[in-house]
Amino acid sequence: MSDSDRDLLNRVRQAGLWEMPSGDMARVRAQTPQVRDVGQTLMVDHGRLDVQVRQLAAKYGVVLPDQATADQQSWLAEERAATTTSDFERVFVNRLRAAHGVIFAVIAQVRAGTRNDDIRAFAATANQVVLRHISLLESTGLVDYNALPQPTVSSTAATSAASALNLGSMDIATSVALGLLVCGATLLVLWLIRNSARRRHRSGENHARDRDPEPAKEPVR
Repeated sequence: MSDSDRDLLNRVRQAGLWEMPSGDMARVRAQTPQVRDVGQTLMVDHGRLDVQVRQLAAKYGVVLPDQATADQQSWLAEERAATTTSDFERVFVNRLRAAHGVIFAVIAQVRAGTRNDDIRAFAATANQVVLRHISLLESTGLVDYNALPQPTVSSTAATSAASALNLGSMDIATSVALGLLVCGATLLVLWLIRNSARRRHRSGENHARDRDPEPAKEPVR
């Protein structure tokens, strides 16, 4: 198990330690039925993920955290301090949506590169759960998308992908050139086939006229 595999288990464990009580609060405090349902779903799903995390940690001897991070605890405190149900729902949805966006990227990276079969299967499950939670939170209509962090595209990631595929600039240029040659050859073959068909058609018409000449017209009297 690599360091990134252990980090994933720790992150999912800590996510459950604050999202389960957060979902429970939404189930009780939210006024909107849809937000209450989202809270219930998050609480149940993270409870199930927490069971899997603890089983994997026990199997590989990973020591898991027993409390949420300082930031996560502050988010819980912010939810508890909300004075109205509308304020609570807004804090709940936006804090959870932002947190799920962060863990979603981490899970995807580990899923793509882990060498551990158990972690790969767990990451696939966690990926589906987190994506479902993101969709549910967004369905409430309370997400402030302008407050979400801008996605970053790493140039090193693209370079690494090209290296992994063993594609250099010359390889790409060669592939493009070969593609153009194949396309041109295909068009040429199609033109030759069509031109040959036209010639056969014209030749057939000429032979038909030779076999069946037009009858001579009788002279007019």
